Amino acid sequence: MPGLLGVFGKSPFEPLVQHARKVHECVALVRPIADGILAADLDRVNELQFQMSRTEYEADQLKDQVRQNLPLRYFLPVDREDVTRFLAQMDRIADDAQDFAIVATFRRIHLPNEYHAEFVALVDKVVAVSEKLLSLAERVAQLQREAFVGPDAEHVLREIQEVAHMEWEADKLSRKLARHYYGADDLDPITIMLLDKLCVALGGVANHAENVGKNLRLMITRK
Repeated sequence: MPGLLGVFGKSPFEPLVQHARKVHECVALVRPIADGILAADLDRVNELQFQMSRTEYEADQLKDQVRQNLPLRYFLPVDREDVTRFLAQMDRIADDAQDFAIVATFRRIHLPNEYHAEFVALVDKVVAVSEKLLSLAERVAQLQREAFVGPDAEHVLREIQEVAHMEWEADKLSRKLARHYYGADDLDPITIMLLDKLCVALGGVANHAENVGKNLRLMITRK
């Protein structure tokens, strides 16, 4: 029996879900960091960036554990490359969330009130995309037990499309905000540059979330 278990190994999907939860912890920190930015509270932003760095490191450790164990498993219910791509895209979500936090520490940003609503709308949409993705990732282990077929798989495919739609909405919000700050006369060039970097990081979170959904769709439709 030990030899047989060595061939089949344990499923990698529960560790994948654990990693996804930790990645979402990173994204969830984006909102309080955004609040700190709008309040021009650099001390609070620095404190949250330290928390982000620690959480992203914990996510990296979980990622490495999955990667180290995956090559030992010869039998998987899905293509091994799909699993590694899923993991890599989740990792990039955490990286972009950390990039957002790091840029926020570069200097105190004094953003006029007229930009706050659009900035918060973008942040909230990106966090919502991550929440939706996490709910999908948490279904992965169950789907694996069902061989990625059946009603649950069909439901997840519909939810994946919703993630893609939410990414599109985030992209629209980002463009709207960019038009606002690039056309502004009341913002200095450095603030505009920092806002752009913040928006790029937020867009990266949403884009990679969509890519994770695409990887999950491949796992299901290839069955």
